[in-house]
Amino acid sequence: MVRAVLFDLDETLILDEPVTREALAAAAALAGPRADADRLAARAWEEARRLWAEGPHAAYCERIGHSAGEGLWARYDRGEHPEILGLRAWAPGYRVAVWWNALAEQGVRDDALAEAMAERFAAARRRYPRYPEVDPLLAALRERGYLLGIVTNGVPDLQRTKLAGSGLEAEFDAVVISGEIDCGKPDPGIFHHICRELGVKPQEAVMVGDNPGRDVAGGRAAGLRTVWVQRGGRARDERYPADLECTDLSVLLPWLSELQ
Repeated sequence: MVRAVLFDLDETLILDEPVTREALAAAAALAGPRADADRLAARAWEEARRLWAEGPHAAYCERIGHSAGEGLWARYDRGEHPEILGLRAWAPGYRVAVWWNALAEQGVRDDALAEAMAERFAAARRRYPRYPEVDPLLAALRERGYLLGIVTNGVPDLQRTKLAGSGLEAEFDAVVISGEIDCGKPDPGIFHHICRELGVKPQEAVMVGDNPGRDVAGGRAAGLRTVWVQRGGRARDERYPADLECTDLSVLLPWLSELQ
């Protein structure tokens, strides 16, 4: 019997990639006629991933599932983990370097403009739209008596900001963030952690997420049923088959009824 439904946050309940693309475009627009905006945004994204992978905290960020794009707007003002403190000191320079390098590729060298672009991206990125089926789905699950949880990778301040900004935090019985417990998906430990918080056994829970390698693989390894929701054109990964695959979370309701 399923008693709890657990959700990933980014690209499962709230849109992530489309908002990032819009923020990149908003920042690139500051260059005006001095640079091609589309090329600038694309190059900034390339530079972000390159500098992030070469940075001193790459291994930690990979372990807790914190990405280059998130590093462009996280504040790192929650938590005292040494890696969080290190990111707090390192990230401001990283953000400016991303835009400085992207501008330089088009022959523009302007420190003030690069700093303004870094600030514009962070401001534009602070939007948290929900997928349209999320509100009615959560209401229906709650009405049917399911316990609800969020299992999300990332640093504490950013994930808590997303939860508060989207209004989702109050909708859930438990929230577990990888950066708060120093354990990230797909490690089974993060799934066992939230099951203990909810007072359910792993076999009584379902994990729903968009990332086969983290949500599905991790949930299965922890003993949960899994649901893969395809978002943003992400390809199916044959290595990690889920119990249910969908493109719209509303199909969860009839599927859960069949399980019961």
